[in-house]
Amino acid sequence: MRKNIWIIVSGLVCFSACRSVQAPQLIGGNKDEHGCLTAAGYTWSELRRDCIRIFEDGVRVNDPSLQPSLASYAVFAADSSRVEVFRPSPFRNEILDRKGGVWQGKTCKLYRTGDRWELREK
Repeated sequence: MRKNIWIIVSGLVCFSACRSVQAPQLIGGNKDEHGCLTAAGYTWSELRRDCIRIFEDGVRVNDPSLQPSLASYAVFAADSSRVEVFRPSPFRNEILDRKGGVWQGKTCKLYRTGDRWELREK
């Protein structure tokens, strides 16, 4: 009987000790002004009106204005009539409209050459 009580007491002590340990904070807890989990790689897309991961939802584009270690991405609308271009700082994201086989915006244009996407300054 004494042995059973000891087992029960030990279990309760262990259970209460486990409950007092705080749960670890999940990765991706930081959110931007749109509610996107930035630490998990999400960013706001004006074109899609949603939080996206540009490296999953977009295509990498050749951007000669960047250092080779940096990357720009293009995220297309469902009908390909528009494309949102994500570029690293100091550039700002921009939405381009399709005009024939080229997407054009205020500061840049996007076109396809063979199997590559090219981004050029205007």
